[in-house]
Amino acid sequence: MKKELYIGIMTGTSMDGIDLVIAGFDGFPKIIAEYSAPIYPTLKKNLFDFATKKIVNLDLLVVSHFALAHEYAKVVNNALKKAKLKAKDIRAIGLHGQTIRHLPKLGATFQLGSGPALSALTGIDVVSDFRSGDMAIGGQGAPLMPMFDYCFLASNSTNRIILNIGGIANMTFLPAGCREEDIIAFDTGPGNMIIDVLTNEFFYKPFDSGGKIAKKGKINDNMLSEFLANQYFRQSPPKSTGRELFGEKFLAKFKKSAEKKNLSASDIIATATELTARTIADALRFLPKKDLKSHSTEIIASGGGVKNNFLCERIKKLLPDIGFRTSDEIGIPSQAKEALAFAWFAKSFLDGEYIHLPKTTDASKKIILGSLSKGINVSF
Repeated sequence: MKKELYIGIMTGTSMDGIDLVIAGFDGFPKIIAEYSAPIYPTLKKNLFDFATKKIVNLDLLVVSHFALAHEYAKVVNNALKKAKLKAKDIRAIGLHGQTIRHLPKLGATFQLGSGPALSALTGIDVVSDFRSGDMAIGGQGAPLMPMFDYCFLASNSTNRIILNIGGIANMTFLPAGCREEDIIAFDTGPGNMIIDVLTNEFFYKPFDSGGKIAKKGKINDNMLSEFLANQYFRQSPPKSTGRELFGEKFLAKFKKSAEKKNLSASDIIATATELTARTIADALRFLPKKDLKSHSTEIIASGGGVKNNFLCERIKKLLPDIGFRTSDEIGIPSQAKEALAFAWFAKSFLDGEYIHLPKTTDASKKIILGSLSKGINVSF
């Protein structure tokens, strides 16, 4: 009997591309193939504008919803071809979509990328819209990763902090031998998002490769203190955030402060990088001290931020008593972890299993999350 295979697709807050995995879940996740592709520049610009501007072109928004589905379909078909698989070999696609608004206080979220269009274009069942159900019953629609982390990354002997550094950074705390009710998870604040925008603006590069620019700069402690005072960093979990809080207004304030202090471009990148490192390290204040003292603790890091060596070194220095390694070291590629989770979410939906923890999202109860779009047989 052939093993069931699933596809997971993820485009995150940084909008740095489309990540896809093909995987099976007979026990620990087994990745059959990984595939990444850039979002073509015009569409990427439109998505960024939708996520950051208050007033948008509604016609362009609708068109982009379907254009993104076409991009996803291309990536799926290319990945299947590369892996020498056919649509009939895949049970379902788990699709996150591109978040352009996440408003937890208003009980609303919106991701672009039509699930029905993708299912029609690929001939594969698509499970999408994972966040809406949680928000409808009082949750924040995030974070969704904790159940995946719990099922595949928990340890009986070691406390684990599962840290994802994407556009936004988030963590899942899994105390040694934990049960579902012991899990704590939340967004810590900006991850790569602010660093990437500033690096592009000042150095015309999409990201600070290896943290080399930040390493040359000098962290401005006065400016850092100013932005660490943001109320979000003091807010207790459950909590989630995005561009709505750390987008254009935050960046404008950040740049204005840097200008007043006459900082160099490298100093600005260094300070932005330290903001991410400090807010990640400071977030440990929300974890139970008794758990941290009772067992050794290690960070398992994933996401694009693990490629920023300077950022990772700063986190290690700020948390000298805590181990630090990447998810690659335990069999889950750091760049593909979120896509892998969405593949598993698709399986969970079809199997009638829960993927969220009301304690971490603040939802009133557990429900099955997602929406199914049935695939049809098509030829290309």
